Amino acid sequence: MRAWTGRLFVDTGTILFVGPGGAADRHRHHAVQLVWALDGALTVTLDAPRRRRAALIPANVAHGFDATGARIALLLVDPHGARGVALDRRARTDPGGEVGDALAPVGVPASAMTPAEATRWCDAATAALDAPPARPALSSTSRRAIAYVEAALDGTPRLTEAARRLGVSPSRLTHVFSREVGIPFRRFVLWTRLQRAVAAVRGGADLTTAAAAAGFSDSAHLSRTCRAMFGLSPSQLVPTPR
Repeated sequence: MRAWTGRLFVDTGTILFVGPGGAADRHRHHAVQLVWALDGALTVTLDAPRRRRAALIPANVAHGFDATGARIALLLVDPHGARGVALDRRARTDPGGEVGDALAPVGVPASAMTPAEATRWCDAATAALDAPPARPALSSTSRRAIAYVEAALDGTPRLTEAARRLGVSPSRLTHVFSREVGIPFRRFVLWTRLQRAVAAVRGGADLTTAAAAAGFSDSAHLSRTCRAMFGLSPSQLVPTPR
């Protein structure tokens, strides 16, 4: 897959790319994937090539696509969170099937969106696909656990240590955090590392420096994590502005 040249939005458990499409050779990754040709159609290949306006692909299912010449929205969702579980279940009812009609009421995402607007668009798109986020407001427990992760990211944030600091049991923290944040504690740590690495590269750091800043053992560890989760390299996760 070539380097990306559009806008990228990274939130906990979700990556959204909006921009010119390209071709991706057959691969598989851990994320549930929605790819939508915003001004035409694309070819999605699972068992055979199929023309689609939009397609939903389950996690860990081998696929390829060709959206050359089309502007696309590419949404990658971690399958371990509440939204990802629901979206993966929906995807498995018809892997690679046409979902353009369901997305039509949502409207086309704009490259000029703010991060908050991008989050709202992702919520609307997943709700239209019968996978609403349905997350309650964050309690003090979740907010303090998030603050602990962010402060401890240079080392190894641990659920047991977070629970000790918050004065709750690990099982209680696991339940509250997963329900309110929408993703398990350990997955949240990984996403926070990825967000920090992306921010460092955007700020001009090379991959080695970005990996160290985000708490990965080295740039190879960062690259393996990105490819396993999304089928993308770190450089592809940080598009060059047009």
